Amino acid sequence: MESTCSQNGEIRQLRERCAALERELDLFRHSQKTRLDVTSQVHRSLLPKPIRHDRIWIDVRYVPVEEIGGDYCQVRFPDSVTCYITICDVMGHGTASALLATRISSEVRYGILYRMEPADLVQSLQRFMIEHFQGAELFLTFFAARIDFDRREIAWSGAGHPGPLLLSPAADPQSLPSQNMPLGLDLPDPSAVRQDRTPVQPGDRLFFFTDGLYEVIDARGRQLGLDGFGKLAQSTMGCDLFEVADRVFQEIQQYQYGPDADDQTLVVAEIR
Repeated sequence: MESTCSQNGEIRQLRERCAALERELDLFRHSQKTRLDVTSQVHRSLLPKPIRHDRIWIDVRYVPVEEIGGDYCQVRFPDSVTCYITICDVMGHGTASALLATRISSEVRYGILYRMEPADLVQSLQRFMIEHFQGAELFLTFFAARIDFDRREIAWSGAGHPGPLLLSPAADPQSLPSQNMPLGLDLPDPSAVRQDRTPVQPGDRLFFFTDGLYEVIDARGRQLGLDGFGKLAQSTMGCDLFEVADRVFQEIQQYQYGPDADDQTLVVAEIR
């Protein structure tokens, strides 16, 4: 009888301990969710709002595969005739990627304040990555474009990032390819960091995007690819600019089979 009572007491204690652990786990989960919510809110605050500037219109869409992701983009006007558009994709997801994207945003904003050349932005970020994160296995792709409204010219430099599309009502689509390797690898010779330029005209549109938008797979296992994404972008030329992003994401969702596998960011701009 004493043995039975002792066993019942032990069982009761175990149940109470389990209940206490479950309460602690619930509190931990709530705390983690609160932190993720705040991190996500901070990360999304970096994204530009729709812009209706006298010389350019810009719209942005961002869909992370998790609550927080590693994509980031930025639009800055250091003066009345210049616009910088930058986009970044940190390899990976979660808090670490979002924190690095936030840090990159700060570095880029500083460079734009001093009107750095796109190639100099790439070189500066490469030095930053090597100095602070060498050996951490953190890598990212990056693209910087500077649009000069008076000269009607775009200068750009990319670091392993998918080349944006330049679409014109009267010409074939043009890709603006990256010229440099992703950031976080070995520091390159400064003279090897390249940038290029090309003219732009009123009515031209620019599509900046991350690879999550074209690496989607359909039910037959076929990837949309850059060609498919380019055709999709070209098909929106008759749409109002602020309808384009919604249409692109709708078309991709219809094409895609299964859940999102990567963050998806799109910046569309129209020269006025």
